[in-house]
Amino acid sequence: MKALNTRSRRVGENIRALLSKHIMLREHQILEKRNLLITVTEVQPSADLRYAKVFISCIGEDKEYVVNTLNSFANLFSRLVAKELKTKYSPKLSFFKDYSFEKAKRINEIFDEKE
Repeated sequence: MKALNTRSRRVGENIRALLSKHIMLREHQILEKRNLLITVTEVQPSADLRYAKVFISCIGEDKEYVVNTLNSFANLFSRLVAKELKTKYSPKLSFFKDYSFEKAKRINEIFDEKE
């Protein structure tokens, strides 16, 4: 079971790197708004590697718009990743907002209030 977790983690990191590259290359074509900084923060593949949750952080624009737009192009990104990923199945990608930075900021604000 540990090997599966290691494999999933490794495949997730590979998908993250590939998606980061492809989003950066196609950002101006896909997203009309130009003042964006999009980061793929994490990819969580399923155990069978057929699905993957992609968490996105975005600075500068409406996150909901970015996530919805990326989800509308999920098939394109799945095909692009499949060409470079050496796995039996090409994962179906779903994009989600990553709230970890906002949560960390809120925790820091709470600590600052206590001081």
